[in-house]
Amino acid sequence: MLFVLLILSACSVQDIDKTPSPDQPIATALPTEILTETQTNPDPLTTSKPATEQNPTISSETSTTQVRETDNMPMIEIPAGQVWIGCDETNNAGFSCLADELPLHQVTLDAYFIDKFEVTNAQYALCVMDGACAEPYYQHSATRQDYYTDPDYADYPRVAVSWFEASDYCEWGGGRLPTEAEWVRAARTDDNRVYPWGNETPDCGKANTLDENTGQLCLGDTAAVGSFPEGASPFGVMDLAGNVWEWTADWYHQDYYSNSPEINPQGPEQGGTKVVHGGGFDYGWKLTRIAYTTDHDPREHKIGFGFRCVSPVPPNDP
Repeated sequence: MLFVLLILSACSVQDIDKTPSPDQPIATALPTEILTETQTNPDPLTTSKPATEQNPTISSETSTTQVRETDNMPMIEIPAGQVWIGCDETNNAGFSCLADELPLHQVTLDAYFIDKFEVTNAQYALCVMDGACAEPYYQHSATRQDYYTDPDYADYPRVAVSWFEASDYCEWGGGRLPTEAEWVRAARTDDNRVYPWGNETPDCGKANTLDENTGQLCLGDTAAVGSFPEGASPFGVMDLAGNVWEWTADWYHQDYYSNSPEINPQGPEQGGTKVVHGGGFDYGWKLTRIAYTTDHDPREHKIGFGFRCVSPVPPNDP
């Protein structure tokens, strides 16, 4: 395992698409086996509340929640409000802001629900069984050959999913992928914090990343969703930093922030790549910042990419 971790630590965001060795064929998914241990548990992981001193803006205890019927995903309501999009050059954990992170600007969003956790193997298997989702292109993870089929990883995030497959899943669940602005508001609330938990330096208690103090990966692969409650956003949304990168709905353009609409921005009307946020288990702290944005071909099946969904707040909600 140690040699695997050393190899992973050298990866870059462009080369994380790993393929299995030709002499190690991937097993065929057996969704019924995955679901055996998870179908009676509507919440993928029981977690403690994030510490209030780490998330001082909003208490997750007051957040409105609902459970999606198709996959039992807990969802958290993000109230209507404003959010800072981009990088604050005066508060950026000692890093320089990148060109496509500027200018820092504020937008207003309507209320919406967002998944508390990243979509898991077991949940994705439900969509496959229902005929609404494609069988996973890759069924392994970075270090686990039978990642998708092994019940031990049922509550771990589905990885190697393309943007189109993620979008199909969210549509099956009655929702869609979050816009970039919605993703950022779920992580940042209405302030300009660097990370979901605040401005404190990351560590392996807050996020599954590369620990830049030691030069070692925290885990070297994905963790079960919700394993880092200290890293939750003030709304109580888990794993918005580290674990896996997350697709958003938006097309990418490096100058979009300069002319973004002030209300409910949807991203550029067209493009060639989609916006990805959050960092992953084999990336450092600069890429884990909320402001960091990267883009990828929506057809790609990156081994470190996952997703979560959003849905509208019903009109009769208070």
